[in-house]
Amino acid sequence: MTAKKLAEKYITDLNIPEIKLREIEDTPNYYCFSYFHPTETYVGQGWIFIKKSDERFFIYGSGNNNPKADFLEKIELEKIARKIFPEFDIRKSYDIEINRILRKMSLIEKLLELDLVYTTPEIVGSDIFRIPKPYTQKLFEKRLSQLPCEFTNVPAEKISDILSLNREKKVVEFTISEHIEAIKVNRAERATNADLQTSW
Repeated sequence: MTAKKLAEKYITDLNIPEIKLREIEDTPNYYCFSYFHPTETYVGQGWIFIKKSDERFFIYGSGNNNPKADFLEKIELEKIARKIFPEFDIRKSYDIEINRILRKMSLIEKLLELDLVYTTPEIVGSDIFRIPKPYTQKLFEKRLSQLPCEFTNVPAEKISDILSLNREKKVVEFTISEHIEAIKVNRAERATNADLQTSW
């Protein structure tokens, strides 16, 4: 199916009467489109890119001031990362397993820069709220003192930053696996031990 046909199908699947395709750019590598309604305005809708080589969609909201630059940067980062992890998808999040550390403080400095968070469950009445909290240097040091060490639900772009650091100087050896969000209950009376664990 051509990229334009994929775009037309995307719009048809929205199931909004009278919606129309707005073609923005068609290049050998990607197709960019948007959509509009003759009389109504849709808030939040922006540009959508289709990468032609694998027909993946990259969807942007109207709040992004330069979606084309963002898209092209993501594709370049993905291309570099795939030299290490062939199935790397810049749109996804991953779980990282750190197996060996060569420069501990360099790694911790990078992890702090990336603003990683962990999530702890807190019970209020009968409800369970999962609260994201920032890592501190002390907590990173504690967790990295025992390997392998896992960090979950890390956006692909942050993994790309760690790979970039490794290209400058070898700092860490790690593997990745696509993050699959576990379904957890939000009511205390139905909670199991798994529902009450901290997500690192």
